[in-house]
Amino acid sequence: MLPIPFDCKADTKKQVEVRKTALGEDHPSANAVGQQGRHKEAEELFRQCLEVQKTVLGEDHPSTLRTMSNVANAVRAQGRCKEAEELLCQCLEAKKSVLGEAHPDTLATMNNLAEAVREQGRY
Repeated sequence: MLPIPFDCKADTKKQVEVRKTALGEDHPSANAVGQQGRHKEAEELFRQCLEVQKTVLGEDHPSTLRTMSNVANAVRAQGRCKEAEELLCQCLEAKKSVLGEAHPDTLATMNNLAEAVREQGRY
């Protein structure tokens, strides 16, 4: 079992507070917006949340890194694959360092990076 560098219960509570601070009490989640195909709006929401998470949780916190991946995925969904690639490369290096190379989140980011490269016609 991998060591968990933070208290999950306290972390979840902190995440709820971060979301409320970034987006407001009744704001729709960026994930829900993205699932509706509103990728530009989802990107904006993820970026707002990312800035707050960086401040509150730190740049290398697993939740911050997950949101960074979400920003990249929203960018990619808009067809901006080169920009997504750059974000995913940055995120992948951080996840390797923080979570390790075999962590599911690291592997998911690696897969998303491969898709962004493939979508640019680079096989």
